[in-house]
Amino acid sequence: ATRIAQRLNIVRRHKETIIRRCVAVIYVVAIFVWADMVLMRFHLLVPLLQVLKAILGQELSVGALNVSLGDIIAIAIAIWLTVLLSRFVRFVLAEDVLPRVQLPRGVGDSISKLVHYTILALGAIVALAAAGIEWQSFALIAGALGIGIGFGLQNLVNNFVSGMILIFERPIQLGDTVEFGNRLGVVKRIGIRSSTVRTFDGAEVIVPNGNLISAEVVNWTLSDRLRRLEIPVGVAYGTDPHRVLEILVEVARRHPDVLEHPVPQGLFKGFGDSSLDFVAWLWTANFDQWRKVGSEVAVSIHDALAEAGVEIPFPQRDLHLKSIDSSVSREIASGGEGKSK
Repeated sequence: ATRIAQRLNIVRRHKETIIRRCVAVIYVVAIFVWADMVLMRFHLLVPLLQVLKAILGQELSVGALNVSLGDIIAIAIAIWLTVLLSRFVRFVLAEDVLPRVQLPRGVGDSISKLVHYTILALGAIVALAAAGIEWQSFALIAGALGIGIGFGLQNLVNNFVSGMILIFERPIQLGDTVEFGNRLGVVKRIGIRSSTVRTFDGAEVIVPNGNLISAEVVNWTLSDRLRRLEIPVGVAYGTDPHRVLEILVEVARRHPDVLEHPVPQGLFKGFGDSSLDFVAWLWTANFDQWRKVGSEVAVSIHDALAEAGVEIPFPQRDLHLKSIDSSVSREIASGGEGKSK
């Protein structure tokens, strides 16, 4: 409720959540304080601590590595607190810190992920230290892990390194429209092992990060969200091509989602089998609706050509008969009168 707190986005946007979490923490602390006072009043705290110490001190030996139940619990608590701390820090960064700083697109997400992984790495080190595991034992575990990686986890490591490349180099960012293989969709998540791309058909494709780095990927929105449209048009022979080019440019300029720069262009492609072939080139910044923009411009071109009396032909073919039966020839010459009779 203070004036300083109200300046924070996390307080203004998530007031109820913060109050609910704080109340839950107060309840937990109150329970522990109440339990400690009760145990002390009945002189049960010291015996209980001795029993817990004896239980948690039971060790399990695996080769040169000795692990107790207390060590396992300490590691679990340290990891749990690390994950909570990481979530809280990323929440503060996303809600209050990064929005106040002008950063290039995608940099804020990279910073958030880097902080997340750094906190997790430091938490793992603290967890091992809290469990009392010696560095020699840790080196033994790391060596065994290295052997496992060498035998069967190459793809996992490759995807992890590729995820780091995606985070730091940022060739693909959240919200980008990418095309890989025969799929086209929007990047919804970039994870440490894989990324999620939601296709325009509604499917969510889980893509290993290694595929996004090693294979060819078309990013339609990396630097901007402009999209060029090509609308082919065919008109009948004998039509004035200069008039057709004027109509294409005029119609494109009238659409509100067509950019003035780059300038819309009409081009004469050549002489087709049944038509004079033209194409309208235009740009739009409305990338999410570029198909709709192209459809609307195409319909407007059709209406403008019809209003100007320009015919849009259908395919025509000439049939040359070299040899036919004499009766068929007479039938054709008589215009089909014999058959009608």
